[in-house]
Amino acid sequence: MTPATLGYVIRHVPDVARSARFYQAVFGLTARLIHESGSYIELDTGTTTLAFATPGLIRELGVDPGTAGQTPPFGTELAFVVPDAEVEATVARAVSSGATLAVAPVRQPWGQLVAFLHDPDGLLIEVCGPVGG
Repeated sequence: MTPATLGYVIRHVPDVARSARFYQAVFGLTARLIHESGSYIELDTGTTTLAFATPGLIRELGVDPGTAGQTPPFGTELAFVVPDAEVEATVARAVSSGATLAVAPVRQPWGQLVAFLHDPDGLLIEVCGPVGG
């Protein structure tokens, strides 16, 4: 069996453009695909694509979105690794772009510098340096 690869993480949000602007401004991501309707945008993060879609788009595909676009469930987190020296600046940029600080950067016992925020839609974001700093 060929192992699967994680190709996409898709967040269903009420304002796709706002979410994309936030992640572009904070993490320097670039758009690699924007659907002409504006209901779907893909951002290039390297090997896995981070995408945003409206709950209406998933309905059009025949899927009940449930609570998509509402407060994300606990247990969902996006983690972005940046150089250790950029963790604090990235956190500051996120807060000035609309994120809410949950835990300021702190050095963990294993050496990694880690901070937690909530994006403008409430999703938990980890901003961290590489393990071993």
